[in-house]
Amino acid sequence: MFNLRHIFLLFSTLLVSFLLVTNHRISLQEDLIFEIKQGSSLQEVAYELKNKDFILSDFIFKLNAKFLNIDQTIKAGEYLLSKRESIFTLQRKFIEGKSYYRKLQLLEGMTTSDLLKLGKSEGIVDDINENFEKLKFKLDIIGQTEGLFFPDTFYYHKGDLFSSLLKRAFDKQQTVYFDLWKSRQEDLPYSSLIEAITLASIIEKEGLEKELIAGVFINRLRQNMKLQSDPTVIYALGSRFDGNIKKSHLRIDNPYNTYRYKGLPPGPIGLVSLSSIKAALNPKQSDYLYFVSKNNGYHKFSKTLEEHNKAVLKYQINAR
Repeated sequence: MFNLRHIFLLFSTLLVSFLLVTNHRISLQEDLIFEIKQGSSLQEVAYELKNKDFILSDFIFKLNAKFLNIDQTIKAGEYLLSKRESIFTLQRKFIEGKSYYRKLQLLEGMTTSDLLKLGKSEGIVDDINENFEKLKFKLDIIGQTEGLFFPDTFYYHKGDLFSSLLKRAFDKQQTVYFDLWKSRQEDLPYSSLIEAITLASIIEKEGLEKELIAGVFINRLRQNMKLQSDPTVIYALGSRFDGNIKKSHLRIDNPYNTYRYKGLPPGPIGLVSLSSIKAALNPKQSDYLYFVSKNNGYHKFSKTLEEHNKAVLKYQINAR
C-alpha cells in the first residue's frame, strides 16, 4: 500500500525528472537549423526533435507544451538552434515565431546577369529563372534593368520569392537615390537620374578616389571628350573578356565602348554603391582631365595629356 510518504517521494521524483528533462541542455558542436513545416502537429515536432537528439523526451516536450497551453501556438518556419538549448528555450522560440533569417548579398559592381544567378541560392523560390523579361514584368520595369538595384544584405525566410527580394532592392535604390538626386550639385551634365547612375557605375569600378574620379569624368563630359574608361570596354566584351584588355578591344564597335563613342554609355554597367552615386552627384572640382592607375587602388591625376603620358610611362609601362 502506498502511504502519503510514498506518494510524496514519487511525486518529487517525477517532478525532479521532469525538471531535469525540460532543463536539459543539448550539446551541439555548432548552431543548426531546425525546420517546422507548415501544418506540422505538436507530436510531429516533438518526434523530430527527439529523433535528432535535441531533446531527451518527446513525451515531456508535449506534456510541457500542453501544461503551458502552447501546444496550438507553435509556428512553422526555420529556427536556429544554439549550442545549449533546452525544452523551455526551444518552445519559447517556436511560439514567438523567432524564425531563422537567411541572407542574400547584392554586391557593388554586380551586373544583372550576376544578380539573377542569386535566384539559385538555398531557400529562395526562383520565380525569375535568369529571365530578363520575367524580371521586368514582375517588377514593372520599363527598359533596361542594369544597375537598378541597391547593393546591400537582404534577409529572407526559406520559401520567399526571388522577385520579392529584388523588389526590395529596387525600391530601396529608387527611394535613396532619388533623395540624393534632389540635393545634387548644380549644372551637372545629366538629364536624368539614370544618367547619374550610369556614371556612378563606371566610378564604382575605377578606384578609391571616387569624388576626384567623378570630377575628371564630369570635366571630360563638359569638354565633349571621350570618357575612355576601361570598365566600359570590359562590360562591352562580356564573356569574351579574359582578364586582359588589348588594343583591339578599345576599337570594338559597341555603344558601351567609351574609347570609341563620346558621352555616357547607354546605361549603367553594374550595381552602384552609395559612395559612388554620392560622388557622381557631388564630384570634387578640379582641372584634371586624366588619371592612370598606380596599381594599388589609387591614381595619378593629370591636367594635360603630356603629364598623363609621363604618368602612364611611369606607372604602367615601366612598372611592368
